[in-house]
Amino acid sequence: MHHNICGSEHARYIDEVAVSTSPQRLSTLLKVLEAQGQSIVGPSERGGLHPLVVPLSSSHGGVGAGNDSIIGLLRWPDSAARGMPIVKTGRGARQVTLLARSVDEYIHRALCEEDVGGSSSSVRRAAGEEGDVIMPRGALEDSGLRSTDAYLTRKAGMFCDVVERLAHSHMEREDRMSALITAEWYMRKNHFPGWARPFEFNAQLYDSIGRHEEARDGARIALRFPWWTLKSSFAEIQQLAQLDGDAQQVQSSLDMQSSISKEGIPPGMAASRSPNQICMDEADFLLNTVAACEQDWDTVRDPLADKYAGAGLSAVADFVRAGRA
Repeated sequence: MHHNICGSEHARYIDEVAVSTSPQRLSTLLKVLEAQGQSIVGPSERGGLHPLVVPLSSSHGGVGAGNDSIIGLLRWPDSAARGMPIVKTGRGARQVTLLARSVDEYIHRALCEEDVGGSSSSVRRAAGEEGDVIMPRGALEDSGLRSTDAYLTRKAGMFCDVVERLAHSHMEREDRMSALITAEWYMRKNHFPGWARPFEFNAQLYDSIGRHEEARDGARIALRFPWWTLKSSFAEIQQLAQLDGDAQQVQSSLDMQSSISKEGIPPGMAASRSPNQICMDEADFLLNTVAACEQDWDTVRDPLADKYAGAGLSAVADFVRAGRA
């Protein structure tokens, strides 16, 4: 099935089914993805995918293409506050990777990388006038910045792999202090809200230099975020966090620690949660069980929708149910 490249089908799906605001330059993004060799995928082709992802394109095309890599938009339950980041995942994949925090940041990076490559202008042609607004021609040269990564960080936005490369390059020069400062900066809450990866990276960096106590504590912080936003498997980070048991036991250990850390409150006596908050926590945990390989996305879809409905998020519940294959 050929999907229109103008983006109206995806925009309508986001507005009406995901009940969120479709990003302004969505049709330009789809053209850019196609210029990058991706095949456009229908927004309702959500079988086997994370229940909050709206697919945009696939590296192999088609639903039955096996382990095709999917690029999509993540519809957070509170998308009004957090926007819709661009993510990469796969059908049956346990993890979701953050590619860009916004459509504009994705397009800006695609244009920049094509400029550096120098051999093609297909992304620039696909992005058209919108692309010239985001990144005028020659902006990379005019910036005077020595590296692509420096340009991206200063001019285009924040990208996980770029920050990580920066930290690794400090490590290669044996400048541990700068690497740790970079990792600290990576974790600031306004940079990648809701994402475990910065904390996981920080923990792994500490582990690599033999600071195992800090690595353990860092891994435990990472596990307070959605487990599907880790880059490594849940089992690896569970091991780094020195926590035993299944998903429920790990979650209970983390809950116990957080109530102990709230000074003066005895364990298990943390501030009472509202019924809505309890449902949200249970929804988050259902998604975590998939990352922990105990269930899959299609089996948690209905119970997840029920939890969102219980939390008063009926639009999110309907969106999750609409993803049934």
